[in-house]
Amino acid sequence: MRILKLVLLHTVGAAWLLAGTILQAQSINLDIGEVGDGPPATYAAAGRAGVWNSDPAIHGTTSPTLVDIHGNPTVVTLTQIGGLDLMDLPDPAVTGDDAALLDDFLITFDAGLESCIFMNNLEPGTYEVLVYARMPDPEVLSYSDVDQEAGNPFSIVGGIWPGQHEELISYSRHLAVVDEEGSLDLHSGIVPGADETEGAAFNGLQILRVDIFSDGFESGDVLSWGSR
Repeated sequence: MRILKLVLLHTVGAAWLLAGTILQAQSINLDIGEVGDGPPATYAAAGRAGVWNSDPAIHGTTSPTLVDIHGNPTVVTLTQIGGLDLMDLPDPAVTGDDAALLDDFLITFDAGLESCIFMNNLEPGTYEVLVYARMPDPEVLSYSDVDQEAGNPFSIVGGIWPGQHEELISYSRHLAVVDEEGSLDLHSGIVPGADETEGAAFNGLQILRVDIFSDGFESGDVLSWGSR
């Protein structure tokens, strides 16, 4: 009986270790900007610390495969349509690693043309998604959404920098279900009715799959990033 118990404990422990490894492999951090210009791996932003991909996400191109937060290569790529310009425009209130993420961004000046990032080859499942969409001018807001979120709700992001990341100040949070096609489509555009000449930003993103465990979590659960 004792031997059986030890075997069961070993099996359960191995399963949790494997599940944790798979979960972390689904974590991807992306800073939109020049290659090599992203935050360090110690930086968590509003999500989880780890290696940051930095990519200019040039309009109409597909970027090479991304790495996960541990620096391991994945099969995930991204294509960007709509954000025609990459801008570097610091907000003096934002400093350090926060500035590395927020100071450079895709921008659109067309109310009918959002900055759209299409992520490809993701594993099917439920993902928690953070879209960073803050303009340096706190009076200029961005309008963000994720196609695969139920009901496709929109968020308005922007405002005075409070000294740290806050939801709807520097980012929006979404829960998205990726199907067998493996696509995740994220957008940031001009708030309806706003002055389109002031633009709207897309600074970066973080994704984490949240339905990977069959024991303890259920598909659709939104977990606190800090608890991971």
